[in-house]
Amino acid sequence: MKCTIKVISPVHIGSGDNYGASEYLPVTMKNKSGNNVRTFKRISISDYYISLDENRKDKFIDNLSNPEFSLNEFDTKIPNTYRKYIAIDKCTVKPKQNQVIEETIKSLNKAYIPGTSIKGAIKTAILYDLFDFDDCEEIKKFIDKKPWEFRREYNFFIDRYFTSRLRLPSAQKDVMKFLQVTDTGDAKQIGVYDIFSLMAAEFGGRKTNVAYRRNKKSKEATISYYETVDAGNSLEFTINNNYNQKVHSNLKLDDKIDLISIENIKKVIYNFSKDFIDNELEYSSEYGIDSLNKFYKYASKLNTSEKPLLKVGAGSGFLATTLAMKIRDYDPKLYDTIRKQKRGYDYCFPKSRKVTRNGGKPLGWIQLNF
Repeated sequence: MKCTIKVISPVHIGSGDNYGASEYLPVTMKNKSGNNVRTFKRISISDYYISLDENRKDKFIDNLSNPEFSLNEFDTKIPNTYRKYIAIDKCTVKPKQNQVIEETIKSLNKAYIPGTSIKGAIKTAILYDLFDFDDCEEIKKFIDKKPWEFRREYNFFIDRYFTSRLRLPSAQKDVMKFLQVTDTGDAKQIGVYDIFSLMAAEFGGRKTNVAYRRNKKSKEATISYYETVDAGNSLEFTINNNYNQKVHSNLKLDDKIDLISIENIKKVIYNFSKDFIDNELEYSSEYGIDSLNKFYKYASKLNTSEKPLLKVGAGSGFLATTLAMKIRDYDPKLYDTIRKQKRGYDYCFPKSRKVTRNGGKPLGWIQLNF
């Protein structure tokens, strides 16, 4: 089945690499409407270096050892021959010369959303739908174990939802292996945003919000710079559940095949996102974060059973990647135990959210159209 993704808020799925001012030029360009647009022109440094004469090569290498080096100060007129790609500058505060931009995953310099990220988010939504009150009792049995023991027991706990009881490695008897999700097509626009963490705070009984600062004495928020598949992109991918009655019967997976039907996938994504959005509306209202509240009111209208929203990539956070909301609803004491293991504060766990400084939007929201 072919599916379309509409990107609702910037999506960052890190490649593991980053780059600084030594690898891009800040360039103002005209868009199709004739308006000026700030961009980052990413340069292929190796190709550019080869083009230099020997004296310039030596000078260039010396400059690269300086963390404050800016390619723009060395050469402002690098031909497009050495351009890798253009990213739109959506930053409120431009990165300093010693600050890096976290690169989003690409293929041949084209950004996309990996199928593994989409599939992982779908699996979380399926698990969330299956989880019930009795499962809290199961988790209590290993919640206090050492970290490595907890991970082992938790993985066993998860496996029983998706695997049969045959004596085979989990990967061979996991129903999720029959769900194939391709990578999306190429994004037409990459956007670079300055990102910071907004945190719920309580002072003298008053609820408010503050920006995270690495140095508590600093007046400036701690900022990171992310490349993203920008909001407004429309992408396509293919999803297939590869049902084969004989194969599934042999693997004793007949009772689990409905988990990866398209109708079930749409249902569980919609329900999971609805609970998450409702939670974020309550959080943003309680702590006076108007930009988040406005976004999630909009997201609530967009999220439907036929075109559900899904959260992927950086900024997904604890609630969007775990069973936390269900545990909190079924067993507040168990949830409190988990909170104490992770953080010492006794209010609004988790208390921080990554948002764009430009508009205060959360990262990672996409809408699926099957």
